[in-house]
Amino acid sequence: MMTKAYEDTSVPKARSQEQIEKMLRKFGVQAVRFTSFPSYATLEFVRKEKDGRLSPYRIVIKPKVQSCARYPEKELDRAERQVWRVAYWWIKAKIEAVEFGLVEFQEDFLPYLMVADSQGRTGTVGGMLTERLGGLVTSLEDPFGGLRRALPTGEGK
Repeated sequence: MMTKAYEDTSVPKARSQEQIEKMLRKFGVQAVRFTSFPSYATLEFVRKEKDGRLSPYRIVIKPKVQSCARYPEKELDRAERQVWRVAYWWIKAKIEAVEFGLVEFQEDFLPYLMVADSQGRTGTVGGMLTERLGGLVTSLEDPFGGLRRALPTGEGK
């Protein structure tokens, strides 16, 4: 059986969370909240944007669990260490892309920005778009047809 990423990490969850918070604060994050539940974890933060407004973000981490543990307390501790270590490396990669200039912070974290719709319901941009696009996205027979015509002969096949 294959092991999952960071399954055997010994890094305490508090250390991963401290490292995440330190990275985010370099980009104007004013407040951070970590929440752990047995089946998922949540990272929420508020960032001061360049124009001065405060933007809330929420990242929900739902690891794929394959089995129940014999020793729930021990397994929960291991799972929390794993979840926050994976989150640390994922956020680190995103931050490095921002620092390099590959993307802007707002672009990379846009799916996690909290917004309200016209009925006053709140959620993340990603969650709301996924819900609204669900019935609109169709499978195209040749989705790159238009692009393929612009490529030199032999490319894009």
